[in-house]
Amino acid sequence: MLLLKGLRKSFRGFTLYVEELEIPDNSYVVLLGPSGSGKTTLLRLIAGLETPDAGAVYIDGRDVTKSPVWQRDVGIVFQNYALYPHLTVFDNIAMPLKNRKLPKEEIAKRVRHIAEILGIQNQLEKYPHQLSGGQQQRVALARALVKEPRVLLLDEPLSNIDARLRLEVRGFLKSLQRRLGTTVIHVTHDQEEAMALGDLLVVINNGRIEEAGPPSQLYSRPRSLFVFNFLGLSNVLPASRLGLGGDELIGFRPEDVVVGEGRYTGKVARVEYLGPYKLLEIVFNDVVIKARVPPHLAVDEGAVVRFDVEKDKILRFPS
Repeated sequence: MLLLKGLRKSFRGFTLYVEELEIPDNSYVVLLGPSGSGKTTLLRLIAGLETPDAGAVYIDGRDVTKSPVWQRDVGIVFQNYALYPHLTVFDNIAMPLKNRKLPKEEIAKRVRHIAEILGIQNQLEKYPHQLSGGQQQRVALARALVKEPRVLLLDEPLSNIDARLRLEVRGFLKSLQRRLGTTVIHVTHDQEEAMALGDLLVVINNGRIEEAGPPSQLYSRPRSLFVFNFLGLSNVLPASRLGLGGDELIGFRPEDVVVGEGRYTGKVARVEYLGPYKLLEIVFNDVVIKARVPPHLAVDEGAVVRFDVEKDKILRFPS
């Protein structure tokens, strides 16, 4: 449905290049990567807010590379929501429809419909400064969705709300996408947010796509060492340190370490209690191995423990 081919954009010594990326219809896609990796630039190229130096953007088979934003059938929600402070919630939401010069009756019908879906039907006469952060975000979403776009683009939409509300809004975004059947492209640097929301993760590093795939695949069986390290906690060490042979690097997750039995012995340097589990740092052969254990496991800093690593969970990467 959305296809990017040979897309290139350079500025200030940085180049974003996407050889080819196909985004399925009606999917929730998350662009994930560290700050400065090119995520927002890619989003702006899709939106038409930036013009590529080379390559093309196709929506439903139509080349929209040179089309302005209003002809691309996309909706955009910015990090700061970009609401008009002097307009009511109703008029903020209605703005894209007024720009299209739709009849007043049609505008009112659409605004009230999308406001009801987003649970802000009682806020339409208020101004943005009278709303909470979560309500402002819903207004920004309503304004983007009221024109029924084929693609909804979200640039770090959860970064300006507190952690507790973020979990609630995260679930709301996923259920909204499912209900409306819209293709969503969501930019974030938060790995947990990406894993929770994405049907497809696209991991970007230094202007290149490292890997794209379902969250479970990228977490459990990534092809790239960068992706393995970037998604969640990880252990990476030379294979020889665990007596596994070869000059490769091996990687495994803290939850793949079995503590209390096994071939190896190490000293617990640190214990972190994190509610559902404890995180141990075990010093072994001059490396630190992170292990995730049940919260009730009695282990103190300085204790010597036996451990092992589940063989089928070990990944190998070139050194």
